[in-house]
Amino acid sequence: MSSLYFGIPILLVGSVLQSVWLERAHYTFGRPDLVLLLVVTWSVIRGAEEGALWGFTGGLLMDVLSGSPPGMWASSLALVGFVTGQPWGQALGSTVLRLAMMSALGTLLGHSAFIALMLILGYPVDLPAAYAEIVGPAMLLNFLLSPFAFRFLVWFHHRQRQAAR
Repeated sequence: MSSLYFGIPILLVGSVLQSVWLERAHYTFGRPDLVLLLVVTWSVIRGAEEGALWGFTGGLLMDVLSGSPPGMWASSLALVGFVTGQPWGQALGSTVLRLAMMSALGTLLGHSAFIALMLILGYPVDLPAAYAEIVGPAMLLNFLLSPFAFRFLVWFHHRQRQAAR
């Protein structure tokens, strides 16, 4: 729980940057998902339980700041944190490779869960366009940016452990 106490400011900054800056920017190559990337990285470092907690918290912040229906991002990112923090991920190779693969998988899973919830709630979704224009580019960008998130959160992890002593 103490990781969440220190993690809320990180997730809040990520949510604000994602909702205010990245959502309004129009990139020809897509947009990264900062909060999702933070959740995946933390779940790889600390496991499924903390990953799901960070996912739910970051998702709530995204729900509030993005104007999406309540609980959509919270549910999707909690699922991402839980799945990407599973022990079977340890067998995927080195930490950097595992993190990059989990970032791509987490992006696909998180967006797919979000899209499924939208469809269940009756929102119109153009599936081919959503995957081609949003999910695919986000998977690639999150894959490429994962080492940077990892370096920052490993530093944070060590600082948080030192503060707990």
